[in-house]
Amino acid sequence: MYPRYTLGAIMKLAVKIFFLPGDLISGLVGATKPDDRMMIRMFVDMVFWSCIVIIGAWMIFR
Repeated sequence: MYPRYTLGAIMKLAVKIFFLPGDLISGLVGATKPDDRMMIRMFVDMVFWSCIVIIGAWMIFR
C-alpha cells in the first residue's frame, strides 16, 4: 500500500482544494475574525460544491 506520509499529503491537498472557494471569497470580503471567516467559508463552499454536484447530475441524467 501507500506510505502514511503520502496519504497525509494527499489528504492535505484535497482539503485545500475543497476549502479553496470559501477561502478566496472570505479573503476578498476582508473577514478577519476566525468566526466570521469560518461562516463565510462554510456558506460559500456549500453553495459552490452544491452547484457543482447539481450541474454534474444534470449533465449525467438529462
